[in-house]
Amino acid sequence: MHYTIINLTRFGDLLQTACTISALKNSGEHKISLICLNQFTDVTQFIPHLDHVFDFSGAKHLTNLHAGDFSRWVESYQEIMEWVKRYHQEFQTDCIINLTPTIKTRLLAKLLSQYKGNIQEIGFCVNDFGYVYNTNVWTSYTQAVTQFRGGSPYNLIDEFRSMLGLAPEQYRLKKPEQHRLDAARKLLTEFSEPFPDTRGFVGFQLGASNPIRQWDTEHFAKLAALIWQKEKFIPVLLGTKQELVLAENFSQYADPAVPYFNYCGKSSLQELGAMLCQLTALVSNDTGTLHLATGLNVSVIGIYLATAQVWDTGPYGCKQICLEPNLACHPCNFNVTCQNNHICQKQISAETVFNALCHRLGPGGSKTVRTSLEEENTARIWEGFFQHDGFINYKPLHKEHDIRSLWMQCQRLFYKNLLNKLQNGSENTYPDLCIDNQKLLPAKLEIEKLQAFVLLAREQAFLFSKMPVQKNQEKFLASTQRVKIFLKQSQFLIPLSLLFEQLLQDNAQSMEEIIHFFDILKEELTLFSLFLKSDAEK
Repeated sequence: MHYTIINLTRFGDLLQTACTISALKNSGEHKISLICLNQFTDVTQFIPHLDHVFDFSGAKHLTNLHAGDFSRWVESYQEIMEWVKRYHQEFQTDCIINLTPTIKTRLLAKLLSQYKGNIQEIGFCVNDFGYVYNTNVWTSYTQAVTQFRGGSPYNLIDEFRSMLGLAPEQYRLKKPEQHRLDAARKLLTEFSEPFPDTRGFVGFQLGASNPIRQWDTEHFAKLAALIWQKEKFIPVLLGTKQELVLAENFSQYADPAVPYFNYCGKSSLQELGAMLCQLTALVSNDTGTLHLATGLNVSVIGIYLATAQVWDTGPYGCKQICLEPNLACHPCNFNVTCQNNHICQKQISAETVFNALCHRLGPGGSKTVRTSLEEENTARIWEGFFQHDGFINYKPLHKEHDIRSLWMQCQRLFYKNLLNKLQNGSENTYPDLCIDNQKLLPAKLEIEKLQAFVLLAREQAFLFSKMPVQKNQEKFLASTQRVKIFLKQSQFLIPLSLLFEQLLQDNAQSMEEIIHFFDILKEELTLFSLFLKSDAEK
């Protein structure tokens, strides 16, 4: 098979396509093409197993579409159709896989698939009439949870491969060419010559895609002093030319006695990769640099602020560490004005990040470091590990004072079982876990209420299917609306709220499919509710 993967996203998300590409390549004798935005073609040099790369000029066409000038719309359409023609001349595809859920990218996938007949479409699509549809329930789930930052308990990489039904795969990127590695090593060696007791280098990625997701620069400077004075690691400042102002701010806060190598704005993407390969570790906000370092097998400490959320964009690697502020408002949603003066940027201390770094680099960390992490109350600290099913998970290194981590683990079981049952009818069981059922009592009570609402909606759907009169239709719509309202107001079931609406839309053409959906949801809620009960209740 010849597969075409469309990913018109940014640096980090594009890199995270690498696992899907590797898993697809290892599933058979396939050739794989990747379509990406033209400003990110350099990123694809890190992605293994690609047979073909084709770029798309997204910014230009978006500008034309928003211009309100019909002649510019026509111009863009003609150019896009010419682009589609050139693509098919270069790569004879059998299947289009769209991993970008925007309507514009769905339409582009449709143009590609219709140019020549019998081309299969997978992922985020539109039908022949231009209506949005998703090819399976994992795709619907992935689209649904993008609407709420705290929603998904799964990493984006696992969602991508589950959309395609692919086996687990290691996240490994291609290293830069040897001459670039040698050049980076030479730069650091020459810089460190005046400091013969240097033990290594720790990268600092000061910037992020949005300023609200940047850890405080003064905190970075304090961390620089700690890693030099206590561990003899030299900080290496990383970033683009646009982030030079952050490096200047860092210099104002930095201790004059602490050496640091300023590499901001001085590298191509390949040179950045080569520099990362020379580092002992990287401390970074949630950025493409973090995901690049993870794929190059560099130890990572990720700092997740504002809209950045560990569970869906955490580093995809065993023992990699993430920190997020221990604040009730975190993570915040997109397009929401912060009411707390961006307190999260200063919430996590340099000492906490330093202890997390020592834990990551040590053989399990010293007892003092582990105790410091456990007793930390300003940050939540997570360590990555892989489950037996290949999904990445994160365990707390801090002491949990609420049910967030426990509830995330329970949700991971529920949604995976529900989605797999909807997708392929697989029967799954809930393991015997040692959980504090009393802590989960509020969640269990919500689920029990939801069960009653779903049962009523299912019965109304069945009645309407047998007697399709207006009165029964109104009852069905009212009971379905009651489920939606309950889920939207729920404290614990936000992903299900989003998924419920998405799956109702997906099955809207058939009452039989809607009834089948209600039956599976009702059954899974019953099993989940039983799982959450205490031994005495069982």
